[in-house]
Amino acid sequence: MSETTLNEKTEHDIALLLKAVHERANWKTIGRNSYADDVFSHKIKAAAYESSIPRFLDKLCYSLGVQSAAVPVELIKRLDADAKLVLRALAKETVYYVCLVREVK
Repeated sequence: MSETTLNEKTEHDIALLLKAVHERANWKTIGRNSYADDVFSHKIKAAAYESSIPRFLDKLCYSLGVQSAAVPVELIKRLDADAKLVLRALAKETVYYVCLVREVK
């Protein structure tokens, strides 16, 4: 488990949130000369310094040109309840969470 000691349910919720955004991004036009996971990782890390999960989501979506993402409000609220810990994990363990996105169903 990560150094921030998030439980598996929270990590799964983070992966679901990130996956919803990742699936909406137009990767054909984003960072054409870069590996998509590198761009996504950079955008997550930059957004992780926001003060709440809704703000994180807004910044991440905006930076990727995503107008909307199918994220259940309840999921956002659950993550926001531990926002400080979740955002710290996203800022410090970004690559790990990008890897989780590939595995989440």
